[in-house]
Parts: sequence; structure tokens; C-alpha cells
Amino acid sequence: EYTYFEAEFLTYLHSMEDSHNTLFHPFERDNLYAGIITPKILKATYEQDEYDVAYGLDTVDFGYGELHNSVSNFGRINSVNPLHIKELGIPLVRYQKYIEDDIFSYTFMPIDMNSVAPIKGNRWKGKGSVYPSLPNGTSVSDINTGPRSINAENVRHLVLYEAVRSGFDYYLFGAVGPSTFSIVRRQNLTYEKHQPYSLQVGAGIDYVFGAHKVYTDVMYQHTKNNKDQNFFRGTVGGIFKNSDWPKTIGLNEIRITAEYARDVQVSDQADDPNLIHSSRPSRSGKNTFFGRLEIEVDDDLLIFSGLTYNQNEGDHSEVLGARNKITDSLEFYFSGTFFDGGEKTLLGSQRENDVVELGLRWTY
Repeated sequence: EYTYFEAEFLTYLHSMEDSHNTLFHPFERDNLYAGIITPKILKATYEQDEYDVAYGLDTVDFGYGELHNSVSNFGRINSVNPLHIKELGIPLVRYQKYIEDDIFSYTFMPIDMNSVAPIKGNRWKGKGSVYPSLPNGTSVSDINTGPRSINAENVRHLVLYEAVRSGFDYYLFGAVGPSTFSIVRRQNLTYEKHQPYSLQVGAGIDYVFGAHKVYTDVMYQHTKNNKDQNFFRGTVGGIFKNSDWPKTIGLNEIRITAEYARDVQVSDQADDPNLIHSSRPSRSGKNTFFGRLEIEVDDDLLIFSGLTYNQNEGDHSEVLGARNKITDSLEFYFSGTFFDGGEKTLLGSQRENDVVELGLRWTY
């Protein structure tokens, strides 16, 4: 038995307006800005042969979706620039029990912390809103969002069983506590985003055959007193690789990743004048196709393209780019990302933010 410590920091510097307000952001729960240096993981782990216990700041991530995750929404992110979303840790205690090749875990998440998202003059805030206007004529995007207070009702509990089998893997999970999806309500004459108490259950499986893989994730959320809709969410997809016929035309390999995400409402939000909007407008992957094509020209050059298409509203985005290795640790890349759709759609609200990027990426 022994105890070890892990630390990982995110360094993030951007010239966009309203991105940063200080050099270092440690644990300000209500912070809305990106720190130039931010702790991502700061934890200690006590480990024995059959189990371990981790406590501190860590990420929470599971699910098999490569392009869209329908099931794991328990962590924090920095989406100041949504083309480069960075995962951030949350305060937690996690117990993991090893059962041969499987892992049973219980995660206790007592303290809520804001994610970091575009605000004020940051151009990625977009030009529209996926929500209708509030009854007083203001926008949901103007609501000040703060973390939940620290008390027993606001603790999240997650139980996860991850299994490894020959040729396939699967997981089962259950969670109770404040929902990971926010509604809009009126509380004491003030509009606020609120995460009602909910139960989530779900599962996923992936199956590998040869160089290919297919997978699915699915979950169901039931909200106490119907303060939000009850709904199913899921993603089905696969990764398909071929290196035989591409070599006949001088290429190394072609990889295609394709996914379809769906969100199905089971029952409506309660009829209460103080419940203004359900979480549905903000839930991603309601009826959405995702695709990615990667062409590995040789050991150094990779050409890629991608597509996201929301079938309900018709908004979409495309990306086209390439990466070229200069050395084993240094690569040059460029990409262009383009958006289209109505201003009250998730991707259409960014249609004035088409962007071309050039850069160097150093890994060590």
C-alpha cells in the first residue's frame, strides 16, 4: 500500500476580450474567467492491491462516444474558445474497487464550481440564443450563473461499473443529485439557471472487430417533481479503418468516425409559472449527425475534415485541416471551421465566427 500525488495544470492564454482577469485561478467557485494558469488535477491517491481512494481535484469522464458524449456531464470545462475546449477537474472523493479486469467506483462530488464559458464581449458568446426571450424581454444568456451552495442536497453521487471482456467492453452507471442540465426558473422575482434534483441511469457498450469499433451510450434522467423534462439521451457510432486499398494509391490509412446522437423527451416539465424553460434548448445532440474523415498520407502528414449537422434546426458546422510532423515532438497544423444556421440555433449563433487557424504544437 502507498499514497501518491498527481498535479496537472492548464496553461491558457488568449487575446480575445473578456477571456482572462488574472494570471492564476486556483479554486474560486464562482469564477467565470479563464486563468492563464489553472489547476486541472490536484489529487492524492491511497492505493492497495484491491482498491484505491482518490481525493482532491480530478476529472469525471466515461462513455464511448468519440465526437459527442451523451452520458458524462459531471465535470467542468473551459470553453472560452469552443474550438479548443479544455476539461477541468472538480473537488471529489473517488473509491475504486478492482474486480479482476473490472472496476467498480463510487464518486462523491460535494462542491460545485462554475465552468468557464464565453461572457460579455467574448465573440464566442454568439449573436443569438437557443432560448426564447424571458417574460421580461431579457435574454437567458444575460443571467448571472453562480455555483450551488454547499449542503447535503447539492452533493452529487455517481456509481459506475466498468467491465472489460474479450472483444467488447461495457459500463453501467447511476447518479443522484442536482442535474447536470440546467433549467431556467423564477425565484424571488429573479430569473436564474437551476439544476433540479434528479436520478440518472445509463449504460454503454463497445465492440471491436478487426481494425473497426462500434459503440453506443444511453442514459435516462428522471427529475424530482417534474421540474425538468424526463428524457432519454444516447449516441451510436463507429470507427472504421482501412489501410489495404489506400496503400495502392500511396496513402497509409483512411479512418472514418460516424455518430448519431438523439434526445427523446418522455414527459414534459411541470406546469408551474415559475418554471420558465426546461433544459431542452441547451441540450446538445438532440437529433444530430457527427462525422470525421482522417487521411493519413504518410507517417508525417494527416489531412482531416469533420461535420456536425443538427437535423431539427438545420444548423451545421464543417472543419477542414491538416497536421504535419516536423519532429517527433513538434508539428505544424492548420484548420478552417465554418458555421451556418439561424441565430437562435446552437451552431448558427456562431455564424459570424468562421475561423482559420495556423499553429505549431509542441508535446513533451
